[in-house]
Amino acid sequence: MKATGTAGARAELESIAMALESFRRERGFYIEAKTEAALIDNLNPRYLSRVVRIDPWHRPYEYEGTLTSFVLRSDGPDEKPNTADDVTISR
Repeated sequence: MKATGTAGARAELESIAMALESFRRERGFYIEAKTEAALIDNLNPRYLSRVVRIDPWHRPYEYEGTLTSFVLRSDGPDEKPNTADDVTISR
């Protein structure tokens, strides 16, 4: 079932973040990438059982990761980056 609204986007991003943490525990680093597609390709199916690429507003999730940190983001319902309704998880 597809997530809906801001809570759904946060739940999907949390799911991806948990998969990233599992990846880091096994390998010692996060996935270094600038696209969400590259991220999911590395996580699925071992760390993430379901492919998650599109937010509830039909826009791609964003990912930017280095070996030591990452940011996952949805632009939220207004579909504009860096506004108050963005859904962001970072470590």
